[in-house]
Amino acid sequence: MQAFLSLMAWLSGRLNRNERGQGTVEYVLLILGVVLFLIVSALALQDVLSGAIAKISTWIAGQNAP
Repeated sequence: MQAFLSLMAWLSGRLNRNERGQGTVEYVLLILGVVLFLIVSALALQDVLSGAIAKISTWIAGQNAP
């Protein structure tokens, strides 16, 4: 979390010298939020996805070739 805050402070210092960089910082923070959401979602659904993959693999292994 400290690294994220340091990155925000660095970006704010680099891009927020005037109003021109403000939009860029907002887009970067939005993208970081989406990425963090996707990572948390993937970790939360890891058990569900691994169970589904195991069932599909078992089903495929049980099929006979024509």
